[in-house]
Amino acid sequence: MAASLLCLLMNPVHAGEPLFTGFQSPTAIVTAQDGMTYVSDWSADTVTRISADGRRTILARNIPAASGLALDSAGGLYVSSYSGHYILHIAADGKSRRIAENLATPTGIAFGRNGRLLVANRGSGEILSIDVSTGQAEIVARSLSLPVGVVEMEDGSLVASQYGGRVTRISSDGKHQEMGASFNRPGVGILSDGKDAVFVIDNGANAVRRVTFDGHSTIVVSDLSGSAVALGRGRNADLLVGTWVTGNVYSIRP
Repeated sequence: MAASLLCLLMNPVHAGEPLFTGFQSPTAIVTAQDGMTYVSDWSADTVTRISADGRRTILARNIPAASGLALDSAGGLYVSSYSGHYILHIAADGKSRRIAENLATPTGIAFGRNGRLLVANRGSGEILSIDVSTGQAEIVARSLSLPVGVVEMEDGSLVASQYGGRVTRISSDGKHQEMGASFNRPGVGILSDGKDAVFVIDNGANAVRRVTFDGHSTIVVSDLSGSAVALGRGRNADLLVGTWVTGNVYSIRP
């Protein structure tokens, strides 16, 4: 284990001054290869683009409860509308179209290695896999407790964070492994960390936890101002954490 990671696990980082302020309810954060950072703002129904020098542009408006974000290899941005029950694609040229509708409060989204979009379909307790060119949806996990975040791991398994109190790993053969015994209430933000661990927002503890496949859980970020919801990676692989109530985005460097 790298010395920096070992230090982080032994000594949780206490968030300092926020990197960005002025949001209402930042729910998802993604950073593109060109350095652009995108933030969905649930209460404002918007997606904001932030350039490397800090300039902000409202990229999309009137997305009811804008929640999950994901980027494709062509620079296209995907946004889930929790209240509108759809997924919106915003192309690099700014044109937008809905690629899937009639979902059930879709929340966190992420691309799988097969190029399909994974969707935490909160209302149905399922993870969906959507072909972004046709909108065809396939159920890849069931019987979850209000799933709000999802990520695919190197071995092809999925890990889902669930507002109902669970973090569950779903193997390729469909077996479920519970990893979230130490969580108060997992939130939307979830990221892979190597081949056998994930960073997950613990909304109930207002913290970020790192949990391994064997269930070992450690708080790595704490003392955030507000209520932790969003989790992404920044331009230098820092963790970006968005908090409701205060509307801040913090940059956490291990």
